[in-house]
Amino acid sequence: MAVRAAPFGATAAAARRPPLWLVLGLVVAGITLLPYLYAHLFEPPGRTFMGFFFLGDDANTYLAKMREGVDGSWAWTNRYTTEPSSPVYFFVYWIVLGHLAAVLHLNLLLTFHLARIGGAVFLLYAGWMFIEHFVVDAAARRWALFFLALGLGTGYVVQAIGKPLFFGQQTDTLDWRMPELTAFYSILALPHFAWAAAFQAVGAVLTLRAAERGSLKLGLVAGLAWLGEASIHAQMPILVGGAVVVAVLYRRVSPRGYAAVALALGMVAPYVLYSYVELHNPEVSRWSGQWRNNFAPDLLSLFFALAPQLLLAALALPRMLRRRSRSDVFLLAWLVLLALILWAPTPADNLRRRFFDGIFLPLVVMAAEGLYGVVLPRLGARARRLVPFAYVSFAAIGSCFLLIGPLLVVSNPSYSVPTGEYHALQWLSPRPPGVVLSSTRLGLLVPAYTSDTVYVGQYSETFNWSAKVRQANEVLNGRGDLPSFLAAHRVRYVLWTAADTPLPPPPSLGTPAFTAPGIEVFQLY
Repeated sequence: MAVRAAPFGATAAAARRPPLWLVLGLVVAGITLLPYLYAHLFEPPGRTFMGFFFLGDDANTYLAKMREGVDGSWAWTNRYTTEPSSPVYFFVYWIVLGHLAAVLHLNLLLTFHLARIGGAVFLLYAGWMFIEHFVVDAAARRWALFFLALGLGTGYVVQAIGKPLFFGQQTDTLDWRMPELTAFYSILALPHFAWAAAFQAVGAVLTLRAAERGSLKLGLVAGLAWLGEASIHAQMPILVGGAVVVAVLYRRVSPRGYAAVALALGMVAPYVLYSYVELHNPEVSRWSGQWRNNFAPDLLSLFFALAPQLLLAALALPRMLRRRSRSDVFLLAWLVLLALILWAPTPADNLRRRFFDGIFLPLVVMAAEGLYGVVLPRLGARARRLVPFAYVSFAAIGSCFLLIGPLLVVSNPSYSVPTGEYHALQWLSPRPPGVVLSSTRLGLLVPAYTSDTVYVGQYSETFNWSAKVRQANEVLNGRGDLPSFLAAHRVRYVLWTAADTPLPPPPSLGTPAFTAPGIEVFQLY
């Protein structure tokens, strides 16, 4: 692995072709759009597809944060709970997307998917930039970009054998549940995963180049990339920036190079500190304490989730340990620091999983080293031509499952709502905002489509969610004092749905302000 090499495709003919990262980025963006287009075109009769197949709970909360941007806010206020809280500068990426949607007069769901498509191209560009910085051989670079773009893990093997127990630990298909583990799933699922990894790649490469060249200008641009990353996941500059620091301390640079690193990381440090302080604010921690899945994953599931990448990366490890260049030290420090965060006692217990962002970046570089530096030189000419293609094809099997899976479940009601409920949300959107009482199922959608606050809606952002689900169900199903409940929580709108509440609405609610098949909306004041 060397830091710089001649540009890929330096011939005149190659110069006329679009860059590989652009072509591949557009291809991946196009194929990952297919399940969503199919779902919109073939909605079940009487139902409306709500735009998501993956992590729909989280995705709707991101639409809600974008709506705050549409409403003119630059700070986040939790609209999934009625407890008062002060605005905080979290979820900046989503709020900025909301402002862009407002300026461009775009639908929020369309903006979401445009960001996902843009993230595909940005990630492939940043991935190429990262690969080009660390990999010398042109063929290895091209292979690494394809591997990064299409490769998934082998979690389908865990699924096929029934997710067995291993030393008392239930195994899982992590590469089907954690988009941050692979570039393809990051692009397919939620745009911020792709943008976060892209910002990481750009920030890391530019900071290392700034250190090597002693360039404060590059350090400044790198700092902007780190700020972009922190606007999504503020913890990642700690991990990747830490790996940069280890690399430049182990292989020293000039005083001006250290100043460039300090500038790059110093630009993002205040926001990282702000995020840490605010995350421990009682008004925020009561919400963040309910996060699910922020676990240190079991090693067998993690191995299967990253098996194609890990197998080749392991072959590169001895060469990297012998060589110990600045690039090698950076990549190894990234992985070692991640392991310490995941499995050593740290104050970041509820953030552990979130440090996996962009893990495919160092692994794909190491995989290229393992394949082209260790495996292929030992093979015959024909095998050297076939093995790289075959390996990418093997790694893409899991990606094919993710791509085809949604087409098989498009009629599942969990991905759509009755059209009457969708129209009710559209009716509610321009009305004066207030507190909404509904089932938690519909409450998940209300802040995504309106400026209202819900009593109960999302498992992590609704404080004391389980208890509130029970309370809402009781009063909506005639087992509680509905008038007292509405007064105590200053409820402005009640969404009474046939799907969640078989009883007719009580006369005390008055005449519905909006009626559609399966739903009645009552405006109380």
